[in-house]
Amino acid sequence: MILSNVINQEENKEHIIEQYRFKVISSFSQPAPEKQIEQPIKEDQPELVEETKDEAPKAINSSEDTKLEPSFIEELLKRTEELSENIVKLQLQIENQEKEFKERLETEVNRAKEDALKEGESLAKAKFDAELSEIETKYTNSIKKLDEEKDKLEKLYQKSEKEIASTAIDIAKEVILKEIKDSSATIASNIAKNLIGELENASQIEIKTNPEDYEFVKENIKLSSNLKVSADDAINRGGVIILSDIGNIDGSVAERFEKIKKILSE
Repeated sequence: MILSNVINQEENKEHIIEQYRFKVISSFSQPAPEKQIEQPIKEDQPELVEETKDEAPKAINSSEDTKLEPSFIEELLKRTEELSENIVKLQLQIENQEKEFKERLETEVNRAKEDALKEGESLAKAKFDAELSEIETKYTNSIKKLDEEKDKLEKLYQKSEKEIASTAIDIAKEVILKEIKDSSATIASNIAKNLIGELENASQIEIKTNPEDYEFVKENIKLSSNLKVSADDAINRGGVIILSDIGNIDGSVAERFEKIKKILSE
C-alpha cells in the first residue's frame, strides 16, 4: 500500500522521519529474540506509524473514560446531595439564628421598655417626692405662722378680755353707784335677803346697814328672835354686812365688785 497521499514529497523536507522500533514485553522467560533486522522504511511510512501510535492511547483513554464515567457521576451526585444537605442545614441555622436574634431583640426591647418605665417611675416619684416635700415645708411654715398668730391673738384676747372685763365692771360700778343714789335701800334689802340664805345654819344673825337704808331694810326683812337689823354709819349706802355665829359676810357694793374682778382675772 502506497501512502504517498498522507505526506507529500514536497512536505517531507519539513518533517524529521525516523524508524519506529517496537519493544516486546513479556512476563515469561523466553530466549532473547533475535535482533531484528532493521528494515529501511520509506519516508512516507513513518507518518502513518505516528498516527497509529497516537490513536492507540486515544482508544485506551476512551475506554478509561467509559469506565470512569459512572463513578464520576455517582461522586458528583453524592457531592451534590451533600451540598444540598449543607445548604439546608445552613438555611436552618440561619433561620434559627434569625429566630434567636428576634427573640433577643424582643427581650432587649422589653427590657429597655421596663428600664424606661422604671426610670420614668423613679423620676416621677423623685419629682413627686420633691414637690410633696416642698408642699409639706410650705404647709409646715404656714402652720407655724398660724400658730404664732394664734398665740398673739390669744394673748391679745386674754389681755383684751381682762381689760374689757375690768372696763365693764368699772362701767357697771358707775351705773350701780348712780342707781344706788336713787334706790340704795332697795339694793341693800335685796343683798341682805340673798346673804341670809347662805347662813341657814346660823343661830344668831345681825344685819348692819347704812342709816339711810335702815328703815326700808327692817321693814322688808322678816325679823325673828335670832335675826335683827341695826344701823351703822361705816356702811356705805346700798350695802350691808352680815354678822353671825358661823361667820361674817361683807355685802358692800365695793366688796362685791372686787370679788367679781378677782374672779374675772383668774
